[in-house]
Amino acid sequence: MKILVISKEAWRDEQNGGNVLSNLFAGLNAEFAQIYCNEREPNNKICRRYFQITDRGMVNSLLGRGKAGRVVEYEHVPNTQITSNESFSGGRKWLGSYLTLFRELVWWFGSWNKDEMLKFVKEFNPDIVFAPCYGSHYMHKILRQVHGVAKVPVVSYISDDHYTCRQFRFTPSFWINHMFLRKHTYDIFKHYSLVYTMTDEQKAQCEKDFGARMKILRKAGSFNPKYEKTHVNHPIRLVYAGGLYLNRWKTLGKLAEAIRKINMDGVKLQLDIYSNNPLTKKMQRAINDGISSTVHSVVSMEKLMEIYHNSDIALHVEGFDIKNVYTVRMSFSTKIVDCLDSGCAVMAICDQQQAGFAYLKRNDSGICVSDCSKLEETLKRLVDDPEIIIHYQHKAFELGRRNHRADETRQMILNDFNELMEI
Repeated sequence: MKILVISKEAWRDEQNGGNVLSNLFAGLNAEFAQIYCNEREPNNKICRRYFQITDRGMVNSLLGRGKAGRVVEYEHVPNTQITSNESFSGGRKWLGSYLTLFRELVWWFGSWNKDEMLKFVKEFNPDIVFAPCYGSHYMHKILRQVHGVAKVPVVSYISDDHYTCRQFRFTPSFWINHMFLRKHTYDIFKHYSLVYTMTDEQKAQCEKDFGARMKILRKAGSFNPKYEKTHVNHPIRLVYAGGLYLNRWKTLGKLAEAIRKINMDGVKLQLDIYSNNPLTKKMQRAINDGISSTVHSVVSMEKLMEIYHNSDIALHVEGFDIKNVYTVRMSFSTKIVDCLDSGCAVMAICDQQQAGFAYLKRNDSGICVSDCSKLEETLKRLVDDPEIIIHYQHKAFELGRRNHRADETRQMILNDFNELMEI
């Protein structure tokens, strides 16, 4: 079986999108190639053949320096440093939706080497195209071009709400882009033979909006019994790994503030944060005091799991402002499965309608806090009775073994792909 992956991000095991690809496809008896739109070099053990198109290349094409896009092949696993540098990333904090619109305009008026890309597709001759559904016009355009040539089933994976108008935004550029995106998202669903999603809420929404064939597919874990906890560290160690955007840092700041209050008569809790996002002075004051809360550079997935195994509580957090509550309400962070597999108890701090929070709450498999004013009270209860942490660690493993076993996930993917190839 040959599978062509089309994605915005580079396939890197230490970054979320690439880590999910490796998690889903590791061990699958298949050959892979990828078309991706990112400056980064891939870093995985599965795929060696790539067609790369970059923001920089698209800007250069507007300046008359040739069309963007090139074939890249590796004989080995690239050994590159973990950094956060990517095109257009520097201004994201201030430009927001204007940056998104600017990027889309660059890709709209710029030109990539379509002939070379389609030659790459024909030579690989895929049996299946796997293309996550992004809120991006140019990613939709690339898929339409590839599907027109490959003429094989397309499987997609959607995790965010790119279609409904349940958004809390006042920026005109956001709504201009969103109205066009609604149309393009509706049209691109016609190309999909099967769409995976991580939440029951989004499955129901997409079936209603698009009449699509939908299935639940969640990231898998190993859930090794040797990592089940029998004791709790002193001080209790909490770990957050991931982005600080979407005001997640503010939620972590509220948590750090509650920890500092409890630690006034001795250090009972410590929060460690691993992220590749740069900190402003305001963020430094809120989450990086070096005693109760410390921010570290991003680490590899292997190192992160080792850190989790030696900690007590793995965190899933989201921002509480209404804009970001609506942005992530149907999303299921893949970090939740890493948290379930970590050997830690899972603590979710976010709005109760957020799909990941609802999943943990529904299965009674996480310490769920939907009101930041309750954080200090919750943490004091854990300090006074650490057995609660052990209890929820076991609950996390039970849920993982029930719903996130790697062998069952990969067998489902294999069965689905084989079925589509036979149609």
